[in-house]
Amino acid sequence: MKVSAPQALALRLRGNSRESEPSRPAPARGASERAERPGSKRLWPALVACLFLSALTLLWPATPTYDPWAWIMWGREVVDLDLVTDGGPSWKPLPVLFTIPFSLFGNDIAPLLWLWVARAGGLLSLVMAYRMGRRLTGGAIPGAIAGFVGAAFLATTYNYARDAALGNSEPLLAAFALWAFERHLDGRRDHALYLGFAAALLRPEVWPFLGLYGLWLMVREPQLRVRVVAVGVLIPLLWFGPEIWGSGDALRASTRANDPNPQSAAFADNPGLEVAYRFHERTIWPIEAGAALALILAIVAFVRRRAQGTVLFLAAAGLAWLVLVAVMTQFGYAGNQRYLIVTTAALCVLGGVGVGRIFEGLRQATTRMVGDRPRLGLAAAAAVFLLGSLALIPAIRDKVDNTERVVDKLGYEASLWEDLSGAIERAGGRDRLLRCGSIYTGPFQTQMMAYELGVHGLDVADARLGTPAPGVAFRTNTIPNAPLTPVDDPRFREVAANRRWHVETVPRSDARGRDCPAGGPGAPSAAPTPATPELVSSR
Repeated sequence: MKVSAPQALALRLRGNSRESEPSRPAPARGASERAERPGSKRLWPALVACLFLSALTLLWPATPTYDPWAWIMWGREVVDLDLVTDGGPSWKPLPVLFTIPFSLFGNDIAPLLWLWVARAGGLLSLVMAYRMGRRLTGGAIPGAIAGFVGAAFLATTYNYARDAALGNSEPLLAAFALWAFERHLDGRRDHALYLGFAAALLRPEVWPFLGLYGLWLMVREPQLRVRVVAVGVLIPLLWFGPEIWGSGDALRASTRANDPNPQSAAFADNPGLEVAYRFHERTIWPIEAGAALALILAIVAFVRRRAQGTVLFLAAAGLAWLVLVAVMTQFGYAGNQRYLIVTTAALCVLGGVGVGRIFEGLRQATTRMVGDRPRLGLAAAAAVFLLGSLALIPAIRDKVDNTERVVDKLGYEASLWEDLSGAIERAGGRDRLLRCGSIYTGPFQTQMMAYELGVHGLDVADARLGTPAPGVAFRTNTIPNAPLTPVDDPRFREVAANRRWHVETVPRSDARGRDCPAGGPGAPSAAPTPATPELVSSR
């Protein structure tokens, strides 16, 4: 029976063959210890490339953001046996396992080394999105298109590039999650366990997923039981042990996460639904449309032939992660967009798979139309595909315009760190400034300030909450054209300023305050109170 071009296209979109279904690992015991199954090429060249490209990005001005500054500072404090986590963000074991040895390279190099790792992780996540999209689509040209589009989707999602550039851990988490999934599909379940362990040291949302996987491994892979138990012991030890040391409260991080910023979804009328709504609003329609198509075709293929189960599993995992974050937000956690990184990565991969399916359907339909000339059919499919891509021009234009804004913001944030040490020296140096009393700065600069001054994060206060004298205030514009960090005590006088910082002091009126830089002869001073700290720099 002759098949029309539209029918051929529909058949291909429904997944007319099993070629897109990756080979499943053999269920035989001990499979994880044997040679890996074919299905993915070696990753080490891509790892080396990611590390190299990440290093190149550090040739331009760079800085960590709030959370990474704390991890870098805690690495130094662990080495000094003086860990204090109070006053900082949530503890994360994996970053600190990196920043501990990085601290040995010096205070100026350690932040850059963490940025090197975090940015390499962001690049690796794009590689893994490409590999997974290509694999789920069956390879060849449609697979390459699926992989490329999925990686491009991920790279341009909301704040993804910014999070990677500023050293946040979520892009690295996406890389570990996709890599673990790939290694499981390759039959290397031991590797999947190790990568899941690394992911579990980045975000607690990983724990229930890794726990279920560990239980499954206990049954299916008996030789991994000891390692599964070891992972189960190490995770709480590495999360809660340092908090007991650094704050005396094993659950401090949980308490901190239950104190979200005012713009958090946690303050919505229905926080859980707000998380889902914001995720939808910040995801461009081509990603959602491609993922929806991939999911529909996978459901049809699975119902009819038990094919494309891997696509369905990836979709289910992404949805389960979204539900988990939504439920946590319902109970008071912040529910920030970056917490949904696993859902984002899964959706982008599926979006790429959907685009790959469209191209494959077009190729099959046009090949049938032109007869026994596959190259002509491929060229015709490519032409139709490119014409259809014109619909994406508005979304692409918006992303290009946003890229310039992101680059400008990153440059501005880097300039804050770049100019801080000069402002400190111009004002008299960290030792003299610490003799003034309390330290104040903007809410997002407290950890960076503590690191540069060589004090604990708890020792630097948010100026928005008040600036009682005596002390020193480091005032800046948190974002371009924003007001300077406020001070509510009129006795503060400027002692130094540069491009980004204004340093103002009210010296202590006692003997310790004599070394505090003053704003000039007759500048106001203030008597210390019982709450006024006597700080000493560890640098």
